[in-house]
Amino acid sequence: MSNQLNEMLQNKIHDFVRKSEKDTQALIEKLTNRVIDDLVIPAHLIRFDPFEGRSIMVKVEDTSNQEAHQWSLNSDSAYQVADRIGLPQKWVSEASVSQDLYRREAAATAMSLYMGNYKGKDDRFLFRNVDGVVRGFLSTSYKRINTRDIFLMFLLVAQQNNLPVIGAYEGTSKDFIEVLDPELTYVETPNNGLVAYATGMQLRNSDFGNGRLELRSYRKNPVCLNGLIGTSYLKEVHLGARLSQDFMFSIETVSKDTETRALMVRDAMNHVFSRKVRDHEREQILEASNSFVDLKQEIIQLPKLGIYKPEVQAVEEVLLRRDENDGVSGIPSKYMVSQAISAVARNSTEERMRELETIAGSLVFTRELN
Repeated sequence: MSNQLNEMLQNKIHDFVRKSEKDTQALIEKLTNRVIDDLVIPAHLIRFDPFEGRSIMVKVEDTSNQEAHQWSLNSDSAYQVADRIGLPQKWVSEASVSQDLYRREAAATAMSLYMGNYKGKDDRFLFRNVDGVVRGFLSTSYKRINTRDIFLMFLLVAQQNNLPVIGAYEGTSKDFIEVLDPELTYVETPNNGLVAYATGMQLRNSDFGNGRLELRSYRKNPVCLNGLIGTSYLKEVHLGARLSQDFMFSIETVSKDTETRALMVRDAMNHVFSRKVRDHEREQILEASNSFVDLKQEIIQLPKLGIYKPEVQAVEEVLLRRDENDGVSGIPSKYMVSQAISAVARNSTEERMRELETIAGSLVFTRELN
């Protein structure tokens, strides 16, 4: 590879970092200011109301003074309600935020009826409330950890290693943050030419029951700016023993669980940038390029990977174009298909982009490091 090409690609990735870099201090302040209120409520006190002009409200009767407290549901927490009490999840989720009052009334009535008849091993639910919105409606077995402190550790280690933050996203139910080392690595693949990429890491978590705590490797291609989210080097599910009846006592364990996982994130970050991990993922890129595929069959299989119908069509169009600016060149291979999916991800929403980049990465990074 010529020095001129190397300089051009290196400049391109530095330019991407410069345009994408986030203010770390602002992120720290935003994380520090987020407060999650946890409430454990018995099922027999919970009812739902189709609050006109807004989302469905969850109402909790206060038997001590005959009053009711209420908070709104978002579509994710409404989905969780339906899942736990046995209603169609998609129907409830969509109806909960519908502008059609009749749809909200139908869903709220069904939810109240099913909740009133709920029979489970533990008839209580954990609400995770932010600014008057129930963003998590969970079982009392949900292990509560605080994204704020874990992400602060991630940012601290990134600062210590001079890794710029190039992505940060706070969704209604998931949070992501990404850092990138802009120095490029080059791999001469057997069927898809010279592949250049910068190595990074992505930390993701949901404080609201929509995903586990994960630290994943991350690759950014300077030619097309495609992203590939790779192997997960930390997988922590939010599952533990049911909360005790003395909830105020049990909440003291949150800080201890969070501290332990923050230290695990620190150690995993150092591992991701080790030579052993870099070599392992380089080998898998070579293997994916050397894995020949029938593109028609690959396209047929895409919905099974979680790719929606319009996205499948877009991936097919990218594959037909064979444009190096999409990262697609050479002979059809698993690597080529991964790049086509990643190219489509560039035009998606923040959260969907990361979901598609994870699917794309799953075609390449198929083996965990032993």
